[in-house]
Amino acid sequence: MVRLKDTTKAKRGRRRTGAFVAAVVSITGSLLAGAPASAAPDEVKANAWSIRMTPVPANGRVSCYGYYGTFRAGTDVMVVDWETSSDECFGIATDRTIWHVWPKSGGWKPMPGNGHADYIYPEVVERSDKARAVMVSIPSAPRWRWCQDYFVNTDWTGAWYDCTP
Repeated sequence: MVRLKDTTKAKRGRRRTGAFVAAVVSITGSLLAGAPASAAPDEVKANAWSIRMTPVPANGRVSCYGYYGTFRAGTDVMVVDWETSSDECFGIATDRTIWHVWPKSGGWKPMPGNGHADYIYPEVVERSDKARAVMVSIPSAPRWRWCQDYFVNTDWTGAWYDCTP
């Protein structure tokens, strides 16, 4: 497995002690005016794929691949440029459910397994056989990081499992 490590720890305010400090972001004038955010900010690269974290504005509206969703203000929508397939975005809705969207998906879809979380964890796993995993976090929980796997022949498993280090 290849893990993309968050190289922006200090900038994002993340600590590995199990606490997830809310990121301090500078909000542009358009976000202060209540305009929706678009998924295209800072990029962290590893190999030929990357992740980008898009801060959710105060109004919660974020567009990814032309599809708008409403997410928890103060969190991020993660855009993953998968090396082995179509790109994908992940976000936490206002009711803490986990959603994703990809090009030509028709809109945001809930992740299988009825998972709930506080943040999208800025790390992903992708293997050469196209299997992958996405991670979410619940900072106040003893088991604070949860993962779900994707396999090409079966799609997302719908099973969230504890992947706290």
